[in-house]
Amino acid sequence: MKNLPQFIFLLFHTLFIGIAVCESQENLYQLIPLVMITTLLLYFYLHNFSKSKELAEKDIQIPTIIFAILGGLATFLLQDQFELSAVLSAGIIGLFGGIIPKIINKPLTKIASPAIYCGAFVGMTPPVLAGNYLFIILASFFAGSILILTRESFNGYAGKLGSIAFAGVSLVSLLSYMLL
Repeated sequence: MKNLPQFIFLLFHTLFIGIAVCESQENLYQLIPLVMITTLLLYFYLHNFSKSKELAEKDIQIPTIIFAILGGLATFLLQDQFELSAVLSAGIIGLFGGIIPKIINKPLTKIASPAIYCGAFVGMTPPVLAGNYLFIILASFFAGSILILTRESFNGYAGKLGSIAFAGVSLVSLLSYMLL
């Protein structure tokens, strides 16, 4: 259980790169860098498994998931209803996610800002792929749950929130594919 966050990241990064490798088998120039990246990622994860810290406090779990869902829904709403680009929508929500908690309540900032921003990455899912708001709610829920698991892992590494959002969207896409 101690290495679960690293295992989840390893699984989804490997899945993502594996799909890219399968799609680029015909072009050797694309295949070589992807294999090198996969090898470096595996080395990184295996090297850092022993550096895992304990999970965060229990009292931040529900607010983290709620803020992730709000961030995802708000970003998707801007993209779907107001026809803003995904990047602009996520930027707006990410900015509010960083500013609003500081104005309202300082202790809330540590929980709200990363969760809202992670949800904003989930909300960047194109409406064609997501289909509806339920998809975004479920993907944000999974992303918020993974964020809780990884709260004390991978701090200071770029791409953590985007990877978590990718994992949430991938899980819901996989569930949708399997169940529907």
